[in-house]
Amino acid sequence: MGQVNDPVPFDLTPREPFSSDELRFLGDPRPFQVRDKVMENLQHAFDRLRNRLSGHLQVGHYLAPTGVDFSQGKMGKGEHLDGLPYSFVDLPRFIQEDQCFTYRALFWWGDGVSFSLVLGGRHLDDYRRRLLENLEILDALDVYVATSENPWEWQRGRGHTLRVEQGTESKLARLFRAQSFLKVSRYLEFDDPEFVENRVDEAGLYTFRALEPLVLA
Repeated sequence: MGQVNDPVPFDLTPREPFSSDELRFLGDPRPFQVRDKVMENLQHAFDRLRNRLSGHLQVGHYLAPTGVDFSQGKMGKGEHLDGLPYSFVDLPRFIQEDQCFTYRALFWWGDGVSFSLVLGGRHLDDYRRRLLENLEILDALDVYVATSENPWEWQRGRGHTLRVEQGTESKLARLFRAQSFLKVSRYLEFDDPEFVENRVDEAGLYTFRALEPLVLA
């Protein structure tokens, strides 16, 4: 008579146990409640910023492609920007494969808020020239340019951004030869007064007005 093998009662494959930190968080609903509240506040702040920008843009004249949205823009949010929640507002907004004229305010969990002017197309040389002409002002504002190959990457720091300051003209010139766009950003940290006091919309409008000389007609 054939022998019946008993099933193995236990799976002996090594397993990674839950850490004490993980177990503590699993029993605490507050991080999700805080996340929901923060995301709601940022959505309201970006809605205020969109309204402020819409009013400001109606009286300006810009060196921009035909078809730029200067009134409504786009708002959005998600959970997986490198695995972390985010929300954003674009205004003005114009994004095509070979042209771009967009100002994006982005909240990224764990990183802060960035305000970025993303530019490309037939006026790109004019935008770059104006940046070089305004180095002293941009230096005082603590502004950075993206050094990546893709303007829609949002990491910052060494290898991702270069601070705009006097004396960086040669570095900027080399960068311009390697890129087909210009992305200029200013950052708001979580401990900055504008963020702590929920004045992100004011900071966003201030930053756009500071960067505006690059794109005025």
